[in-house]
Amino acid sequence: MNLNTSRKIISNILHLVIAFSTVAFLLSLVMTFTAADQNFFVNQFASASLVSECNNQLNAKYEALASETNIPARVYERVKTDFPTDEALRQAALSVFSEENETLYSNNKINYFYELSVEYLEGNDMSYNEEDIQRSAQKAAEIYSEVVGLHNMGMVAERLADFSSEFPKVTIFSFVIVLVCFPAMMIMYKNKKDGYFKAIGGIFAGSIASAIGSMLFIVFNPGGGINILPEIHKSSIVKTSVKEFLILAFISLLLTASSFYVMRFADKKIRDED
Repeated sequence: MNLNTSRKIISNILHLVIAFSTVAFLLSLVMTFTAADQNFFVNQFASASLVSECNNQLNAKYEALASETNIPARVYERVKTDFPTDEALRQAALSVFSEENETLYSNNKINYFYELSVEYLEGNDMSYNEEDIQRSAQKAAEIYSEVVGLHNMGMVAERLADFSSEFPKVTIFSFVIVLVCFPAMMIMYKNKKDGYFKAIGGIFAGSIASAIGSMLFIVFNPGGGINILPEIHKSSIVKTSVKEFLILAFISLLLTASSFYVMRFADKKIRDED
């Protein structure tokens, strides 16, 4: 194997390393500031459309509960005023990061509905059975948890924890790899512009691969592996995931266009000097 052949093999390897490192850098960078960032996740999850849908479901379910008791639906629905749904959704989402109770079901919530019910009944001089009110309060708390709380979040919580710890490291590591490989590519070529062209080509290949991969994910894998309940929450998290990959696609396409322009410029310079 002569020197030129060895140089060609090494430069091709460096080209692939730069390409793969570019993919890793773009993915980890975007995920660090989206999926791994609790503010982004919480704000995207607790969207206005989700709040509206949750309120509609609470109304319907409390109407059904009211038909089983002597307590009007408006008594149970007061929870939307005392615990605004948008804030409750944010609390549930934040609890995923803090490993607290994201279901929003607790004895405090049962007691809250119990006190509301007793307040209404006593205020209207109505007799009641203690056990019946306790059961209806428990049912009201369960409805609230089913509609507003998050369930089956184990896998998502694990992913978010992994993202938060791993992606920042990958971002730095992949960036350093590109920084190291770039000058190494120059050493492989006597004509530095050729080496520059080849190194930029690695970034171009990695960025276009990242753009294509992110768009394929959006088309073929929305919701893959997400089994949380209720379904409206799953839909919101899937939409958040799609937004993350749209951001990745956009940034990747920007880098693709930029590197393509630089490659065209370098190619023109090389041909002009030849």
